[in-house]
Order: sequence, then structure tokens, then C-alpha cells
Amino acid sequence: MELTGKKENFDEFLVKVDELGYAIGDVLPNSWTLNLTDVTRLLNEMLSEKHLKVKQETVTTSDNLAVQVKTILQDRDLQVSASLDTILDSNNQVEYMLNWWQWRINCQLALIEVISGFYEKANVED
Repeated sequence: MELTGKKENFDEFLVKVDELGYAIGDVLPNSWTLNLTDVTRLLNEMLSEKHLKVKQETVTTSDNLAVQVKTILQDRDLQVSASLDTILDSNNQVEYMLNWWQWRINCQLALIEVISGFYEKANVED
């Protein structure tokens, strides 16, 4: 994970996303993969309430052996963003193409989880 932007706001950003991670756990249904439409709507609502925006970029290697998904979570108020790259090898590409929306949400949730883990680890070291 990479954090960029106003360094003085990093701690506040980490706290905000950590709280979001707990809220997501309470709101998203356990069977969220069965209802991606509702999950997408809920996740987008939660992100916008926190003034967070997600951008995702997909790049396929020239040899078509891997797909890279770069997920970026931006906080417009704090002017901080975090990004995470997920690489899918050729064995997973078919599943990725069939479940594009699920992969997008998985990558978003993975980034939020990594940020929460980073925040919790930083607090333990204090």
C-alpha cells in the first residue's frame, strides 16, 4: 500500500478508513457475492458519506499473462490517497473476466482492509 498527499493528514485518514472498515463489516451481508448490485450501492453510499472516492485502473501485460488492478482510495477533504496493486496471473483471468464487478469490489475491500491493518499495526507500535 502506498499513501500520498498531505502527510500531516495521514493519521486522520487512517483512522477514518479504519472506522469505515468496521462499518462495512456490519453493513454488508455475509452473502454479498450473491447480490453485487446491493453491495455496490451500499459501498458507494458509505464511501460518499465519508467523502471518499474510489478509482480503479486495469492494465493487461503485453503478453496477456497477467492483469493488474490498481485501486485508489481518495479523501477529497484530507487530500490524501492510498493505492494498492493486485496482480492476477493467467490462471485467474477467466474468473476475473466472468466476475469483473466482484473483483472490483474485492480490490476495494482489500485496500480498506490493508489500511485498517496498517492503522492498527501503527497503534500497537506506539
